Amino acid sequence: VGAVHFQRKQYDVCIAGAGLSGAVLAERYASQLNKQVLVVEQRDHIGGNCYDYIDEETGIRVSKYGAHLFHTNYERAWEYVQRFSEWSPYEHEVQGLVNGRHVPIPVNIDTVNALFNASIANSDEMDVWLQREQIKPAHGDAPKDSEEMALSRVGKRL
Repeated sequence: VGAVHFQRKQYDVCIAGAGLSGAVLAERYASQLNKQVLVVEQRDHIGGNCYDYIDEETGIRVSKYGAHLFHTNYERAWEYVQRFSEWSPYEHEVQGLVNGRHVPIPVNIDTVNALFNASIANSDEMDVWLQREQIKPAHGDAPKDSEEMALSRVGKRL
């Protein structure tokens, strides 16, 4: 990609890189402090490693540098990022393959129900199920290693 020519003038701020941090800094300087900002980017797009595009042939969104997830507990941050882009909801779910079955990881009620054909409905029932499975160390003391700790918490089958 050839160099893009820009009008030479005086800038208050020069930012190297139009990735996530550079783009946010440039926007904040311009919108909040009324500064003239020059952003210099070596790639042919903004967004840094968060850049994605729609493939013309398939119509599928492609994350050029791999998937990136945005997570925040701050409503103000969430409101800010939504001003600039449409976001696709995403729920992260990890599954393990156990005896040919996909089950949720970390272990929860759904995992136990799937693996042991149980019908546990709530955390109280789960606690009762776990208590039946737990194997306390034979020596009566606190678990001495990770195996004893695992057995004392979830038992042998789980």
